Amino acid sequence: MPLRNDPLLADRDGRLLLAAQALDVVGAGVSMIALPWLVLDHGGTSTQAGLIFALSVFPYVVFGLPAGVIGDRHSRQKVMWVSHALQALVALVIPLWAFAGQPPLAIVLVAAFAIGTARVFVDAAVFGAVASLIGRERFTQGQATLSASWAFGYFAGPAIGGVLIGLVGPAFALLAEAIGFLAAFVLILLIRRDLDAGRTGEEAREPALAMMKEGLDVIWHRPRVRAYTWVSIGWNLGAAMSAALIVPLLRETLGLSSIEAGVVLGIGAVMGLIVPVFLGRLVDAQGSGRVTAGLALLSSGSILATAAAPGFLIVTATNAVRSFSDYAILSTVIGERQKGVPDRLQARVGITGRMIAVCAIAGGGAIGAFLADVIGVRGVFIVSGLGVAIAVILTIPRVLRLDRPDKEPTVELPRR
Repeated sequence: MPLRNDPLLADRDGRLLLAAQALDVVGAGVSMIALPWLVLDHGGTSTQAGLIFALSVFPYVVFGLPAGVIGDRHSRQKVMWVSHALQALVALVIPLWAFAGQPPLAIVLVAAFAIGTARVFVDAAVFGAVASLIGRERFTQGQATLSASWAFGYFAGPAIGGVLIGLVGPAFALLAEAIGFLAAFVLILLIRRDLDAGRTGEEAREPALAMMKEGLDVIWHRPRVRAYTWVSIGWNLGAAMSAALIVPLLRETLGLSSIEAGVVLGIGAVMGLIVPVFLGRLVDAQGSGRVTAGLALLSSGSILATAAAPGFLIVTATNAVRSFSDYAILSTVIGERQKGVPDRLQARVGITGRMIAVCAIAGGGAIGAFLADVIGVRGVFIVSGLGVAIAVILTIPRVLRLDRPDKEPTVELPRR
């Protein structure tokens, strides 16, 4: 589907949502390089730097289910702008602390966790907002475009972060993160459309635990949703082992400067901008199962190639291929899963699926951080690539079966 006909880009409020998401991720991209750099600059280990990544995603495990309920029960626009405002406030803590001296490791870790917590609630609201703006049947293309906005953020964020680290140091570089969150807050306030379509009004009266259980029931009982959830678990568990250690690989193993590291991460993020151009048509032509299988194998091979990269040019190329496959897998898995979800459950099932995936990401990141001091960073990348390959073998047959003509229809679940 050409970008000019993209369902989110064609809508004013869709463009505002995409811009807010891009700026939110700009902030995350700055912190992705600045926080581990801050830890390593002051004598921290690769394991401690890897914990930054794990703690930034761990809030999905803790708050995923409640965030889904809030995203389906309360105003999604309000949930997003309040969360962005809180992110901006927390992001200011480390730069302000730096005026008095080096922020302790505990403060850095708490800030990563707190910003990640607010991100959970933003994500829950976004799942429902996208379905309200474009409809769930077009969710895969919408998710690809949303992923492209993330890709832009992850391009600009590390690039900005790398330059600022060289100019003012990693602590003050985080001021750019706060600015990104503040800009996202303003853009969400400008949205005029109703982002709460598909609700019956009963959500306000339904017990929160019952709402959580209903979202889990959809994931467990619907073959489409369950199959793509298993793919997400396997792929994220394997891939996160190396994702948590990309900055230590670039800085400690390859000896790159902060600007070179920012270029590597930024070029990788640019690859996500390509995904919306072709993904919708490719899935229609080849089937989502075969597309997912091919992309997962590409992810595995590129991680193994990154493990063997000798320097800047090769690691830039291998990381770019890895990022391309990862953005495309992410868009396909989320989009195809959400097609099987009733409108009134979009936030709950979306964020619960993200929570389950992040459990795998946090686990994989923690394993990678632990193994870094045992087998080395390159060794972790090898284990990670092999882990993704094993995940493909174990989980892809489930989604390949869904490409058959007799795959399960999408129907509404009865109200509880």
